[in-house]
Amino acid sequence: MTHLIEKPTQRILVLGAGELGIQVLRAMSQQARRHSQTQISVLLRPDAASAVSGARKTRLDELVAAGIHVIEGDLQNQTVDELSQLFRPFDAVINCSGFVGGPGTQIKITRAVLNAGVARYFPWQFGVDYDVVGKGSGQQVWDEQLEVRQLLRAQREMEWVIVSTGIFTSYLFEPGFGVVNEKARTVYGLGNWQYAVTLTTPEDIGMLTAEIFFHQPRFRDQVVYIAGDTLTYGEIADLMQSHWGGEIHRELLDKARLVNDVRHHPESVAAKYRLAFGRSDGVAWNKADTFNARQGINTMTAREWLAENGVG
Repeated sequence: MTHLIEKPTQRILVLGAGELGIQVLRAMSQQARRHSQTQISVLLRPDAASAVSGARKTRLDELVAAGIHVIEGDLQNQTVDELSQLFRPFDAVINCSGFVGGPGTQIKITRAVLNAGVARYFPWQFGVDYDVVGKGSGQQVWDEQLEVRQLLRAQREMEWVIVSTGIFTSYLFEPGFGVVNEKARTVYGLGNWQYAVTLTTPEDIGMLTAEIFFHQPRFRDQVVYIAGDTLTYGEIADLMQSHWGGEIHRELLDKARLVNDVRHHPESVAAKYRLAFGRSDGVAWNKADTFNARQGINTMTAREWLAENGVG
């Protein structure tokens, strides 16, 4: 009599179910249906895990209905040892926690994942190319992201995969970012009209992260680039002129102006982001060279996002 050998269950933990986390969870749960013996869990703060009404309750119901296990934890307040205990039962961790934990949180999470003996880790690096940007970009959290990469590269026990996405597509059009101003019909170039920015929607990031996670041959200890679109600030101005119809005002914020804005408004996160994105490298890459382009996977462009969402 032949006995079938069951594959061991692969236990995957996603940290957070916010704007990006929920998209990663949806895509991972869909992929899990095609990959037997895969179990998805999500780490939520106690208040989110016990929500009884409102948007949190709706999201919690969706997770449970999809067969996703909910566990409670506090990435900001729990110690490295406490987080390690939470992570230890899992084979892989995908970190979608964002920067809300404050300075030092991403280093703490990475140390906890390493101490837990997790086999595979997707850190919270869904952003720019921190290797190219380096330290001193004007963004303290970006400096910490580079330190996370150094921690990962200094060890050999755990595999890691970084998914570089650029900014969320919607952020480019946020009034607070200060690139697209609908009321004034103005587009501001950061640093130089030929400087570019890469952007991807959370939905596409979620879908592509799941594709990358299950891809064969599997990605190990490397940065994987994805993109919904890559546009120069001049192309963004052209896009908005086409979208709005008629002439628009174009104003270049050169490096001196960007630095001056930060100096006079040190508390402004948006001013620091404008300075960080007013550069020639590290915040954009050719879409043709990305994982999604090589795999023939369609992603939403900025023009398509505008047609669907508008700017308000």
